[in-house]
Amino acid sequence: MERTDIVILLDIYGELLANAQRDALDMRYNEDLSLAEIAGEMGGITRQSVVYSIRKGEQKLCELESKLGFLARLRELSGEIDQARQLVEDMKSDSSDERLNRLSGLLSEIRSGL
Repeated sequence: MERTDIVILLDIYGELLANAQRDALDMRYNEDLSLAEIAGEMGGITRQSVVYSIRKGEQKLCELESKLGFLARLRELSGEIDQARQLVEDMKSDSSDERLNRLSGLLSEIRSGL
């Protein structure tokens, strides 16, 4: 799984992980800390314990996504919004209706909120 996928999955499902897993993943992927730095932040545990927490956390995130599918749905919705925005842009070239500008703006806000 890609780094960006883990970051997004951590945002979606992070609260469902054990604290040590969530903290280790957050420090690794969001703060970009080394294993040694994470071990120090987690009270001086071994780097092997950090690796274990990260691997178990990644595995749990993948299991949750497999069962619940929120990331897949998020990507699907993002694609649909992009298609709708493109249709609105195409319609704007044929019309001067201000409502199309407002609709385009709303779709952009929704897309950025995802």
